[in-house]
Amino acid sequence: MFSIIVIFVFGSFLVSQAESVFVGAFVMPHGGIALDPRYFNTTNATAKAQAWMVHDAAVQVGKQIQDLKPDIIVLSTPHGIASPEDFVFYLSPKGAGFSDTDNCACLPCCYNLSVVMDTKGTKSLVSTLKFEKENVSYLSAFGPPGSEDVPFPLRWGEVVPLYFTKGTLSYSKVIVLSQPSRRYTDSVQMIPELTHLGKNMFKILDLQTDRAVMIISADLAHTHLKSGPYGFSTAAEPFDKACGAWVTTQDSDKLLVEAASYVNKALSCGFTGLAMLDGMLKASPNHWHSRLYANFHPSYYGMMLASFVPLTQ
Repeated sequence: MFSIIVIFVFGSFLVSQAESVFVGAFVMPHGGIALDPRYFNTTNATAKAQAWMVHDAAVQVGKQIQDLKPDIIVLSTPHGIASPEDFVFYLSPKGAGFSDTDNCACLPCCYNLSVVMDTKGTKSLVSTLKFEKENVSYLSAFGPPGSEDVPFPLRWGEVVPLYFTKGTLSYSKVIVLSQPSRRYTDSVQMIPELTHLGKNMFKILDLQTDRAVMIISADLAHTHLKSGPYGFSTAAEPFDKACGAWVTTQDSDKLLVEAASYVNKALSCGFTGLAMLDGMLKASPNHWHSRLYANFHPSYYGMMLASFVPLTQ
């Protein structure tokens, strides 16, 4: 029970419950193909079919999140406004932005999104994590922290996965965590820090009274095609397969050892978020039902949809 519900929890973090309010965790891609495969410019029938399977899986996951009725959505993004060292939380009353699709830019392909963010919960979360010696901070924009008039800017790393949860955003608040930019070069070295942060985040969130979910915004290997911007690597396919095996088996070694052995050549923006999520899952006393909805690379980058929900739910 844990994805979107993190926004309100910190106002009462000393309140403990017999039943967890961490109601689910989800992995969702942020590639524009997921938004609308009609604009995906390919003559490869298999790639086109995979693009639609990714899109349909994203719709299904969005519906599952809506059915959980979370109070808070906590979103981890690898493409946000980032600090070199700290994990940055966005501290603004509102966030707004847009994304476009692959092969169709904004305009005309604009997918706009506005969210209400929980400033009180974010401040409490950052304060508690700092007390636990985590490398966290918050960032405000265009005004006094927590009371800005202008929405915090969001882009594809936040907008694409949240777009599929629009049915919840009329009543759910959002907390955004931006992964540090050192993830580009040091993702494997960060693994102990990421799992430690994930464990502390779960322990804090699990003491709350509001229903929370976690969404990891993540694309997988970016080196599936020679024609792609990052070229081809033989590491791409085994990396994506190891990530899928981690979901289905919940074996940490599939991600933190096997996938980690490929990530420097596979070039995955989502790896650090997945490692953090593994720490969260392993900190829980719950047993999790995991499901892999899709794991494809219709273009040069891999896209995975997955869910983890408590078996007691």
